[in-house]
Amino acid sequence: MSDLFQSLSPARLLPAGHYGVEGITGVTAQVVTNLAAATLVARKGKTAALIAAATASGLPLVDAPKASFGAGLEAIGTGPGKWLVFSEGSTGAALRRRLEELATDLGAVTDQSDANLVLDISGPKAREALVKGVAVDLDPRAFMPGDAATTPVSHVGVTFWQRDNAPSYRFAVGNTFAPAFLRWLAASAAEYGFALSGTDRG
Repeated sequence: MSDLFQSLSPARLLPAGHYGVEGITGVTAQVVTNLAAATLVARKGKTAALIAAATASGLPLVDAPKASFGAGLEAIGTGPGKWLVFSEGSTGAALRRRLEELATDLGAVTDQSDANLVLDISGPKAREALVKGVAVDLDPRAFMPGDAATTPVSHVGVTFWQRDNAPSYRFAVGNTFAPAFLRWLAASAAEYGFALSGTDRG
C-alpha cells in the first residue's frame, strides 16, 4: 500500500478497492453522492430566533455540536450559531433558496455543495480505526448517535457525526484535503481490512 501512495499523485483520491488484510472487511468507506450542502450562519443576536424559525419549519436546529434531522434536511452544528446543512437528492441552488426562505433576515446562507468530499464510514472496526487520528473520545458512552465534531484528523480539518449505533459516521472533508484524509484512513484501517468505494466519481 505504501508503494501505491508513492506512485499516486497527492492531488488524486485513493482508488476504490480493498486495502490491507485480505478476506475480511472491518471498515468500509463510501463516497456519498447526489448531496447538496450549504452553511447557515445566524446573524448577530439572531441565533435563538433562527432556531425557532427552523424548528417551526420542521428542522429542530441545536446550537451545539449535534446533528439535527427534519424536513428532509440534516444540519450539523459546527460552531456558535453556525450549521452545515445537507439535503439528499437536491441541488445546491434549491437548498440555498430553501434555507434563505427559512432564515429570511435571521441568517446568511452559502452554497457548499462542491466544497467537500462526504464519506459514510462504518463497520465493526470503524471506531478502532478512527481513534488513531480523531482527537475526540469515540467511546460509545461519550460520543453517541447525533453527536458531532469539527476537528483536525491527522492534520486535516473535518466535520463528522455519528448516525446510528452501528457505529456509522458521516465525514465532510474539504476537497483539497480529501486525498490526504483517504490515505490516512486507508493506513489506519488496513489492519482490519478496508473497503473503499465511490472514489471513481472523477
